[in-house]
Amino acid sequence: MGGGSDIANFYEKHTGAVVSAAINKYVYVHIKRHDPLFQERYRISYSEIEHTQNRDDIKNAVVRACLERLKIDEPLQISTSADLPANSGLGSSSSFAVALLMGLHSLRGEEISPVQIAEEACEVEIGLLGSPIGKQDQYAAAFGGLNYFEFQSGGNVRIEPIYLSNINTGRLLERSLLVWTGQSRKADSILKDQATRSLENMSDLIEITNLAKSFKEQLLQPELDWSVIGEMISHGWKLKKTFSSKIVTPEVSKIASRLEEMECHGFKLLGAGGGGFMFALIEDPQNMAMRYLNGWRTFRPELDHIGARIVSIK
Repeated sequence: MGGGSDIANFYEKHTGAVVSAAINKYVYVHIKRHDPLFQERYRISYSEIEHTQNRDDIKNAVVRACLERLKIDEPLQISTSADLPANSGLGSSSSFAVALLMGLHSLRGEEISPVQIAEEACEVEIGLLGSPIGKQDQYAAAFGGLNYFEFQSGGNVRIEPIYLSNINTGRLLERSLLVWTGQSRKADSILKDQATRSLENMSDLIEITNLAKSFKEQLLQPELDWSVIGEMISHGWKLKKTFSSKIVTPEVSKIASRLEEMECHGFKLLGAGGGGFMFALIEDPQNMAMRYLNGWRTFRPELDHIGARIVSIK
């Protein structure tokens, strides 16, 4: 809740606010020093495989920029894999940047705080690469858990963890469903379109920021009112749809219509738009998905409470 208010065009004028959850779907990055016996200096493996001699020739922009940001020029082998499709609106690009930076620091024997790793990832993606994205995904990946983030003038970020009781966490998750549209997309064109309409969207962005604040307070109530929470989610979606004509696709509209038939408490599209995952808050999601959503892949999310971490060191 609150996406769009984490972009500098907005938070330099008005404080942005986002409620964000990190889920237990991961981007994995494996890093090792590359033996000089190999002909290439860098071996980078993702959806493509790169063999290069010079850091500046690496085509993967995030890898190249992370190495540049940390001034690393030693031979390396870097590979990555993920639990979910890329460009699906769940912050995979920023998760990759956070994981890679953490791994590179670890390779040098350096401990790094979640704030530092999130800010370095922002510097890489927004500063060095000029991506028109916000700062929420980097912070979500670095910290994990359910959080309220405030984005302030000058780029400062205030982090407030949202601690739900175990009972309410379970109730929230057992009513949560993610629906895959089957459409991957690059967010840049949508976010650039939003940026050109920033003045036009300003009042709606202020409203969505206030909605995020109210949403946080609602989540902290001893008894969760699903109709109120769902109404907030759906209202946020109605506001978001006005930011750019590129956000809603025919497939998104088709799923939205089906979710309305299911009488969800509320639903919205995650990420910048143009595809990705729909989130729905609904009673008995497993049964309802079987009845109404046979044509789409779905899963129920679980929270990740730790954020980015080193899995093993050899």
